[in-house]
Amino acid sequence: MLFQQSRSLARLLCGVVAGSVISGCLSETVVGPVRQPPYLAVLMQVDAAPGIAAGGPYRFRVRELSGTIKFDTSFRASPRDTVIIPVTAATYRVDISDVPSTCGVRDGTSQAVVVPPRTNTSVLRFTLSCVPSLMVAAYVDGFTADSDFVVTVKDSIGRELAQVLPANDTVTFDRLPAGTYSVNLRHLADNCTVLSDGGPTVPVTLRSTGGTFLPFRVTCADAARRPRIVSLVGTLSDGSLGYLIRAVDPDKDIERIFTDITDCKRRSVLAGGGRRRGPFGGQPNVTGRDTAVIVGAYDLEPADSASLRHCLAAWVADARGNTSSFVEVPLRRSDPARQPVLAAFEAKRNGTKSVLVDFQVQDPDNDFLGLFAVYLVRDGVLAAADGQPDRVVLQPAGTIARVLPEFLVNIGIGNWNDYLAVIVYGFDRAGNMVRVQRALPDF
Repeated sequence: MLFQQSRSLARLLCGVVAGSVISGCLSETVVGPVRQPPYLAVLMQVDAAPGIAAGGPYRFRVRELSGTIKFDTSFRASPRDTVIIPVTAATYRVDISDVPSTCGVRDGTSQAVVVPPRTNTSVLRFTLSCVPSLMVAAYVDGFTADSDFVVTVKDSIGRELAQVLPANDTVTFDRLPAGTYSVNLRHLADNCTVLSDGGPTVPVTLRSTGGTFLPFRVTCADAARRPRIVSLVGTLSDGSLGYLIRAVDPDKDIERIFTDITDCKRRSVLAGGGRRRGPFGGQPNVTGRDTAVIVGAYDLEPADSASLRHCLAAWVADARGNTSSFVEVPLRRSDPARQPVLAAFEAKRNGTKSVLVDFQVQDPDNDFLGLFAVYLVRDGVLAAADGQPDRVVLQPAGTIARVLPEFLVNIGIGNWNDYLAVIVYGFDRAGNMVRVQRALPDF
């Protein structure tokens, strides 16, 4: 008798609660003995993109909260079901379970509802938000950019899934177990480079709760005007990274570079990731040169300076935005027997006008190449205070010379008395580097 009456009663109540049902009364079931109101209607709404698993049926348990009324029943329902329960006026607790780990219940898995006397139907809603295990995006710009790619996701035992990923769009991979996967962006045009960390192949660890997002940043160059790195050297000396880049460009207008210390698989090992440096426009060792010669250095954090088993990765870009391919080479220690010596080093102020740096270059192999200078400024003058001096680089591509030009301090980069010290890095043609730092004397 219960089953014969439950469907007709559900249809009767559909008109009562239809205004509260997200998609209408798609499937209604009465649980328990059929009698007069009040009733409790349990509704479900799932917020998920098409194709994202929402699971179901879910398990529900309904209990009278105080325990004075012996009411405790369970049932299972799918996301599109509306369940209607004849109850006695009281306060009830409703619990939902068997929800996929990639779905969250917006207001919690336990809710309370009051069913007043002399009412018809009280409504309780559970709203689920479901996310994919993995979402992959490709952000693409540049000249004759790729229109689409193929993304593959491979698990630890070699099983692989693949999808077509249009440029500047996303694809999702759902129902993947938690674990480590290799995600690969394939079918990349020869004139395009993946600039994001890791390059075209990135390991990701997926959580059981899903929601991992992986963006690939791709730029494409005019192949006829694309710059190219012809040699790259990365050295470590006294806790600093030095680099020597030789690059060519059809238009002789290389404008900026990017350098990073990596695991030799294009993944950065630096806490803050890689760094860009530029602009180089007008620098005599770069602009208009058949081969640009660029030297530079960064001081590393103590945890980053022990990086001999790592690599230096770099790219260069021209003034039109054309970017070279990435080049990655093993880091090596600067050879103290061959690196230059900056002797009789002196840094001083020329009144309030400029900073002068004097030294003598000595080189065991007579192959001295050039200099890179950094001026230390009082903390907080040029950027937000962080407990470390601010830094000014006058010639971001370095100087292919044995002397540093006079550095004017009255050109709006702090005041003359904000300058604290000078760091000079000297390079030979093999990339061996020496670092010297001197404080500026007070007046």
